[in-house]
Amino acid sequence: MVGAGEPMIAVTAPLWVGLVVGMLFGGIGELWGIGNPETLIRLARWQDRLVVGCIAIVCAIGAVSVYGLYALGFSMHFSPKPIYVVGVVIGGLLFGAGMAISGYVPGSELMALGEGRQDAFYAFPGGLLGAAAWTVLYQTGLGDWLVHTADYGDLVVSGSIHQIRPAFTLLVAIAYAIALLAVAALLPRYRGGTNFVTQMLRGKTNQQDREWTADTATYLAEGGLGQPTSGWLQNIVADVPTSNFYSRVKLGTNIFVGIVITLAIFLHQIFGESTTYSWFAGHLFLSDFAYSKLVFREIGWEPFSDIGTFLGALISALFVSRYFQNFRPVIPPSWRNRFGPSQSKRAVGSFAGFFLLMFGARMADGCTSGHILSGGVQMAVSAWVFAIAVFIAMIGTARIVYGNASVKVSG
Repeated sequence: MVGAGEPMIAVTAPLWVGLVVGMLFGGIGELWGIGNPETLIRLARWQDRLVVGCIAIVCAIGAVSVYGLYALGFSMHFSPKPIYVVGVVIGGLLFGAGMAISGYVPGSELMALGEGRQDAFYAFPGGLLGAAAWTVLYQTGLGDWLVHTADYGDLVVSGSIHQIRPAFTLLVAIAYAIALLAVAALLPRYRGGTNFVTQMLRGKTNQQDREWTADTATYLAEGGLGQPTSGWLQNIVADVPTSNFYSRVKLGTNIFVGIVITLAIFLHQIFGESTTYSWFAGHLFLSDFAYSKLVFREIGWEPFSDIGTFLGALISALFVSRYFQNFRPVIPPSWRNRFGPSQSKRAVGSFAGFFLLMFGARMADGCTSGHILSGGVQMAVSAWVFAIAVFIAMIGTARIVYGNASVKVSG
């Protein structure tokens, strides 16, 4: 452990490193199927919990890595989102509702563009306008109230991020990681399926797991280029729909993502993807607004990491998963089973849902990447308040929007 007063090892990498970080996230996220809106719609319908299990493992690995290295004397660019309760909760509720409708979050929308998904084109302007709407609201009395009411600052589970006790915080991180790893071990991926512990005890999955696995593989490949030609790539892609969060492929990629987030925080900053929308909207038509000036002043490598996310997903979609759509009019199964094959309805849903989501993300000052993933690794209190709000809204919205419509590809 580093002693009091001893110098710490500190690095500040150039902004272009964000491009590499984004490419790694985009490639892995695309391979996991996060760029396919059906994945997040099924999460909102609580049918497929892939994202929950993977985030739990990533945050467990990342928290121990970040605070372990900090205790050893490595300076970290900590940046947990502040916990201003009203704005974070309302923003999370809007974010969850928009995610359930559109099937996208800021990072996955960029992955979808890289994957050549037609409805991602409709989502992008919706997100841009959602970010712009928050820019306008921010400097009003209501905006001020949202971001300053019940503001408790930059809190993590062990206390203020500005007063970290390295050894104590590392112990908290280890307990935190054990709890998250237990969640991933005890949570069944699919509704009606079995969890990792049950599978290990029985030595097999159940019929529901096998049916869900087959259906997931089908919707992920819809409109794509066909199976990879390489045998080892086929094995990696085939593992993605399986129900075991602790398979070698899933566990390996989750550990890798946790390490990448740790390196990002050590090298320059946390990983986040919604700020670029506000930065872009500000430069386009809102440059004199107070929020735009704030973003211009504080933005880091987010534009680079967002471009990297797109490029990483594009490379993965073309050469690894081969899920590249070539902008065919493919509609997610849950959506078409509820609303039919209408392209215009899906366009409206993508646009409106992503507008709500981005408005909520900017209100809460973060999204799944900045709040839940990077915040979860830092054990930020705001990350879990935001996540709970997102969960409540996405479940409720999905029940209203999709009702009892089938999620299966066959209808």
